[in-house]
Amino acid sequence: MQLVSRDDEILSTLALKVRLLSLDQVAAAWWEPTDSGRTNARRRLAQLASAGLMTRLHVQARPLPPLLAPALKWRPSDPTPDLGAVAWCLQSRWKSGPCETPVYIATRRGANQYGGRGRGELRRVFQATHDLGVSAMYLKLYASNRVDADAWIGEDILSPHRRGEKLPDAVLADGPESRPRLVLEFGGAYDVARVRSFHESCVEDEVPYELW
Repeated sequence: MQLVSRDDEILSTLALKVRLLSLDQVAAAWWEPTDSGRTNARRRLAQLASAGLMTRLHVQARPLPPLLAPALKWRPSDPTPDLGAVAWCLQSRWKSGPCETPVYIATRRGANQYGGRGRGELRRVFQATHDLGVSAMYLKLYASNRVDADAWIGEDILSPHRRGEKLPDAVLADGPESRPRLVLEFGGAYDVARVRSFHESCVEDEVPYELW
């Protein structure tokens, strides 16, 4: 099939940046925010799936809270934040339980076409909510700062270069082996121990972070 620039953007996002995208995320990012926009998005994604470039799945995921700004931004020169307050903020923002959610992932063929590492399967279905949160972070950056979005390197691209090390959800860097200029993490409903572990890892590496 003939791909247009919007197709390339969606497919490269799935191949290189995030593990999955929900139908609502795709529609909001690349179509008009209307019912007809969502219908058109679904139709085009079905065509891309029929071409073997992506796969549609149904997962159980909690509706994401609004991600308007990071729950915590930290730089090496900053004092130690109130990690307990941050954890309370992360945990208290969830209002609904999981529901069936249509999502799309790149097939192996679709990922290979853009130099990605996808296997055409979702290996950790149980963490779909977290993965959708990471996708929401990326799309927010994509909408506001394309230069930084281009520098986004996700966990799956980082992992071969950080064996035995802690893996953040994403970094902004020149390459997977380069020193990050920013670490990005979706905090989900992290408790204080998990927030502290993430914070201390960034303190040790002396890298700034955003926890969403």
